[in-house]
Amino acid sequence: MADSLMTHNRIRLQEYGEPVVLRAGDININTLIEASNRWRKILGLSGEPFKVENIGNGQIQLRAEAVTGVVRVGNVDIEIAPKFLDSTEGSWQSILWQILMVVEGGHLDDSLTSAHHGTALGIPDLLAEMFLASYAKGAARGLSRSYLSEQNQGTSLRGAFDISRISEWVSRPWIVPYIADYFTDDTTLTRLLRWSANCLAATVKLPSRAKALREIEASLAHVGKRPPHLIEARRTQLGAQHQGLEAARMVGLLLLEGAGVTHASGEHALSGFLWNSDTIYENYIFWLCQRAANQRRMKVTKNEVIFGQILNGEGSKLKTTPDVVFRNETGMAVAVADAKYKLLGSRPKASDIYQVFTAGHILGCQKVSLTYPSSNNRELTVWRIPSALGGKDIMLTALPINLMSLSMADGQKTLIDTISSWLSIE
Repeated sequence: MADSLMTHNRIRLQEYGEPVVLRAGDININTLIEASNRWRKILGLSGEPFKVENIGNGQIQLRAEAVTGVVRVGNVDIEIAPKFLDSTEGSWQSILWQILMVVEGGHLDDSLTSAHHGTALGIPDLLAEMFLASYAKGAARGLSRSYLSEQNQGTSLRGAFDISRISEWVSRPWIVPYIADYFTDDTTLTRLLRWSANCLAATVKLPSRAKALREIEASLAHVGKRPPHLIEARRTQLGAQHQGLEAARMVGLLLLEGAGVTHASGEHALSGFLWNSDTIYENYIFWLCQRAANQRRMKVTKNEVIFGQILNGEGSKLKTTPDVVFRNETGMAVAVADAKYKLLGSRPKASDIYQVFTAGHILGCQKVSLTYPSSNNRELTVWRIPSALGGKDIMLTALPINLMSLSMADGQKTLIDTISSWLSIE
């Protein structure tokens, strides 16, 4: 438990870390609890992301679980560092930002990110910088437009006759129902950009950034306020003329993925976005494994594996889904990796061992690993697991992935090389 009260406008939490003690009047707890419940449902969490406990004497303690991101309640910012990053390091926001960009779409524009590499800017400000730079570059050539169909009617036919309203035409033949296409810039992309500008403007720290974002939102006032569905936004394709907006689109996807929550009215306005930390870590490990596999002319897959033949009684076949399966050029499985979003002690938990051991045995892989997040350099540990049934030995590796390496210019390469080196172990 924290031994001192937090009286500043910024509260820093470490996911699953020690709670922070606050005075009950420092923050609107009811607003935070309400939003916490919404995030739990949107992110599909098993429990509330924010744990609030009244400890008496007008004090409460606040803790975050299973999420990372930023929340603003009134004039209070709550920053939640994921447990796989060291929150005492000022660059953790930049590192998380890099991971989010890779996880969301594999898009990482060095020309946009290098200026702030290793800085202690908050996540909203980092995303805002990228959004503003991309919008300025892309909007200079105009925003994308598209055709939409609209039902209408008139004294003459415009477009195609609307057969679905033929009964109306029979009763009033002088009014022709039709479906016509019209050209508009109220598109999935522009709605996403307007909503993103609004979300970021409510959360960034620097007033000049907020003003620039508000100006973008005002310039898009003619398009719909509601953001597109995440699936619809992901399907958006940019033409060659509008490639400059790609980074802004990616930021918008990140905000949608982070379940942006905004209450713009009242004394205790709330805004922010959170991500499911476990999902982020698992997806990022898969991305690193893909790059490591490419170095060694391999490919990676993640598919359900069904096994076991029923000899007696009722039931269904057994199944397991390893996070990463490495396959050689012929498609043969040669290694299995499982991403574990937990801290590694002196040895892996038995249930984790059994899970990856089963996948290795079923797929015929002697090399299996459990990858763990780490905030410092730690040597991997390898165990040889013999079979008493005459089968081949399995080599189990506990593979720590030091994600704080991303604070260095070649951090991404360092992590990929870590996995590649494990694949080369004989």
